[in-house]
Amino acid sequence: MGLTLYYNWKVKADVTAARRLMRRCHGLALKLPFDKVSKIYEQDPPDNKPLFQRYDHSFRQGDLYLSRKRPDGEEEVVHVPPLHAVFFSVHVRGAESASIGLASHPPVVVHREDIIERNEDGTECGRLLGQGDPIEFPTRRRGYYSWQSFCKTQYAGNPKLGGEANFLKAHLSLVELLDQIRTAGVKVHIRDDSRYVKHRNVDRLLRSLRDWDALVAGLAGAMSDAFQDHPGMVVAPIKQRPDFEHLEAKSIDVLRKLVARQRRRRKDSS
Repeated sequence: MGLTLYYNWKVKADVTAARRLMRRCHGLALKLPFDKVSKIYEQDPPDNKPLFQRYDHSFRQGDLYLSRKRPDGEEEVVHVPPLHAVFFSVHVRGAESASIGLASHPPVVVHREDIIERNEDGTECGRLLGQGDPIEFPTRRRGYYSWQSFCKTQYAGNPKLGGEANFLKAHLSLVELLDQIRTAGVKVHIRDDSRYVKHRNVDRLLRSLRDWDALVAGLAGAMSDAFQDHPGMVVAPIKQRPDFEHLEAKSIDVLRKLVARQRRRRKDSS
């Protein structure tokens, strides 16, 4: 849990075009103030001939998770493994590393449906993921390279790491890179927990960060209290901050503000 940027894209490309685009994106990243920009890596290259550093780690890159609407109207997630991937990562202290890449995928995958358990009134009461019948799922990725990823930037704001200035470096640098990738001709879709991508107001971004810090601290504190008989059960980076207790106390005010905002929305819509 934490303030996060989610992003994805899909481009019509072959192997040569995908490699060329990744080289260009890597060059854009090197001009931004990230603490670290990795090499370009290549996973499962066609004909076993990588143009970039070969990636052989057991943790694979480039998976897609696509939404599928079932015949009963319910939705479920389909995992689509990559065939070939070219990617690199960018990093700012405290934030998660953000992966930037392109991967090709099979046009069709075999997917096992979820088994949905229902109450007598038909409402869902349980779900067994991937335990149902196998079906063929068209990915609509023939001739395309795609990417899905996310980056939690919130914890770059830890005062020990430079506070809000460091958070801004992490969040704004990644947004700028995504903006530049979009300018390069890629249709980038971004979902930003802070909504900065829409309003582009730094003051509002920082207010959102402070609210997120308080909410996460409040949740971490409540969970720690609930599991106080099991020390070490709750591991949360927010608890390492020197101002954790202050943030935890502030969480009640933030929750009240959220409730008041929801009430105003309901009133305006009625």
